[in-house]
Amino acid sequence: MMASPLQLLLTHGSGPLLFLVLVAGGLGLPFPEDLVLLAAGVLAHRDVLSLPGALALCFLGVLSGDTVLFLVSRRLGQALYTHPRTRRLFPPARREHVQRLYAKHGARVVFLGRFMSVLRVPVFAMAAAEGMSLRRFLLWDGLALCLSSPLVVMLGYVGSASVDRVAKGVGRAEHFLALAGVVALVVVLGVRHLRERRRTRPTA
Repeated sequence: MMASPLQLLLTHGSGPLLFLVLVAGGLGLPFPEDLVLLAAGVLAHRDVLSLPGALALCFLGVLSGDTVLFLVSRRLGQALYTHPRTRRLFPPARREHVQRLYAKHGARVVFLGRFMSVLRVPVFAMAAAEGMSLRRFLLWDGLALCLSSPLVVMLGYVGSASVDRVAKGVGRAEHFLALAGVVALVVVLGVRHLRERRRTRPTA
């Protein structure tokens, strides 16, 4: 019986390996990000990694992969949509859907994209191709990672004794993360709206 990807990571896992897998996953390769984060939590519980080290490694690994994807996409520019190696990520329906998200949410769609596993790579790549600055991308992606990455690592840490059942629950956890992300975004927008009203009140 073949070992699952999670079992392989737990058997052969190390800090550098987990970091490289996270970077590769950020580029769109088929390495499930959540499983790597879970594995980091389990390895921290087994004292292979320290818990602060696992949290930092996962945050930086995911952010590094996202940044490389962003820079490569920005270099390609509009050719991203026609290049033989990337155009399959942007069928017309998906591209139109992501463009509607950008029209509605602006740069904040990067924050939302972190919680949408199917659209994550297209959202990040299109952000670069359409001219978003690296600073704004890192801001919104980093904010989303502050919610998602530690939660999944801690899920692996706390549930290390029943890691297989935890792995099956990652899908449910992703829905929870999406909800948490939306709530956080609403709070940020609400605070910004209140600040703008306070600034304009003396002028009025």
